[in-house]
Amino acid sequence: MDLSLRRAERHDVPAAQAAYRAIIDHLAATVDFPHWHTENHPTPDEVAAWIEAGELYLAITRAGADRTDTQPETIAGVAVLNYDAAEQYADATWAIDATPDEVLVVHALGVVPAFLGRGVARHLVESSLQLARDWKLRTVRLDTYVENIPARRLYARCGFHDLGCHTVRYEGTDLSQFHLFEYVL
Repeated sequence: MDLSLRRAERHDVPAAQAAYRAIIDHLAATVDFPHWHTENHPTPDEVAAWIEAGELYLAITRAGADRTDTQPETIAGVAVLNYDAAEQYADATWAIDATPDEVLVVHALGVVPAFLGRGVARHLVESSLQLARDWKLRTVRLDTYVENIPARRLYARCGFHDLGCHTVRYEGTDLSQFHLFEYVL
């Protein structure tokens, strides 16, 4: 499948919200490893705010045999990329010391259910690493809920170092046990 990555724009708000909603509904009907359904995360307002801030990125596929820019886009996956690390990241023993503006942090990475098992999550991760390289950053960091075994496996397969389970607090959730991951560029 041909995929590209692009920053979401204001006109993408409804489609991006629908993509996250499809992911959350799928998790509710199957296994909610990241607890997005039980935590009602992310909310439509969060998605709109990420787009407004220029932080939401879309994995895009195009319909049609020629896959040109004139073909309609379909969102296959989503990820938030920014410099906003949870406060508890400061307590972790990272492989390198880096200032916040040298670290890309990946949040809320998800694959639209119709595209599961087709390499979208790997594309999002690899594209995030490439953006970090292009932006001359030193490392990429992220966390994933302790029960989210598929995500933990994905990040390990993509070369991230698992720093183990840490207590990380996010506003609006009772979840607090997350694995921290790092990829040094």
